Amino acid sequence: MGLLKRFFDFYINSYIHVSIAAFCLTKITLLQFGITENISPLFVLFATLISYNFIRYYDSSKTYVSFIGWVKIHKMELFLLNLISLIFLIILTLKLKSKALLLLIPFALVTIFYVVPFTSKNKNLRDISGLKLFLITISWAGVTVLFPMINNNYLFTKDVWIIFFQRIIFLFAVTIPFDIRDLKYDTPEMKTIPQSIGIKKSKLLGSVLLLIFFLLDFTHFSVFEHSILTTSLITIISLVLLNFYTENMNKYYTGFWMESLPIFWLLLSLAVNIL
Repeated sequence: MGLLKRFFDFYINSYIHVSIAAFCLTKITLLQFGITENISPLFVLFATLISYNFIRYYDSSKTYVSFIGWVKIHKMELFLLNLISLIFLIILTLKLKSKALLLLIPFALVTIFYVVPFTSKNKNLRDISGLKLFLITISWAGVTVLFPMINNNYLFTKDVWIIFFQRIIFLFAVTIPFDIRDLKYDTPEMKTIPQSIGIKKSKLLGSVLLLIFFLLDFTHFSVFEHSILTTSLITIISLVLLNFYTENMNKYYTGFWMESLPIFWLLLSLAVNIL
């Protein structure tokens, strides 16, 4: 049991799980438009893993003390994991279209300056009041929606922009529990959603956003005949996880279950499409 827990903790803490979630969101976008390719989803997977580990290593001063200790213990394993990921990322980059790589530049800069100071006052993007959640959601939506579309020569039609906006709303809603979790760590100057309006109103805001996310599914074309059913199910699951979250939940609630929503979404999409 102890060995299994150590393996699971490594899986979560090394950001493998969140990277798989990014893969799933990218794959969902492609499936929504009837595109079957895995190069861009795999690229997003390895890029996410390296990006998140970069943020952690660079900004270790703002990482939980217990987490820093865990990183030191698994320093070699993390190094090998990121080295292998970098090798795969380079190989996949050679298979991507140049215009798709150009699209990624703004999101790469956001990742860098999210933790790297760019002002004389030693401020980074995360330190700017109220910006944290917007940066995360827009970056994830851009990488998992716009990037795979342009890499597959798909025009940015109205449907693409609707799904992009829909993805932002979904990500914004399901990221709220992470800000609630971080209330004890975030400085008051960050002005996150829970800091600004409280936990109860934050959950209400997330619930309303998930309802909008669901309704937007009626406004765009989808190759999945049963896409409404898929969206209904993932909306219900997301609402339950969002509203049942409390500050006293253990780390696996956000680190595993909330991060698993894109995985559930992809599995539901595949299952419903078979029916």
